Amino acid sequence: MIQRIQTIWLALAAICGFAMARIPLFAATLQDGTVRHYLATESLLSFALAIGIAVLSAVAIFLYKNRPTQFKLAVSGALLSAVVIGLQVYSVEGFKTTQNMVQGTYSWGGLLPIAMLIFLFLAARGIRRDEKLIKSLDRLR
Repeated sequence: MIQRIQTIWLALAAICGFAMARIPLFAATLQDGTVRHYLATESLLSFALAIGIAVLSAVAIFLYKNRPTQFKLAVSGALLSAVVIGLQVYSVEGFKTTQNMVQGTYSWGGLLPIAMLIFLFLAARGIRRDEKLIKSLDRLR
């Protein structure tokens, strides 16, 4: 049903994916004292994957009648968010080498792909529990 806990986890994963478009992932202080922010939109592949995962999570919310498909979408979204984490680290390292920076720190936006991974894992766990519950109730009939 749509009021299950995995709906909340999937919605939070979708929010994290859409928030990656606007929240800076990395902040670099350049030699002239200016601060340059690195956004996910600067890397087309990681941005497209993050938005794709967010859409996938939003679609999975409405597949509550088809739990196996919902579970597959949640697991594939979790795997893709692990890929986004790797792409993000790779692109930030490339950003570091191209800028003449004095100091650089990850912003809290850099945690969004990790949060997506956790939320999608929790959603998959909740979907699996529901599927086990339904199968056990079917055996009792």
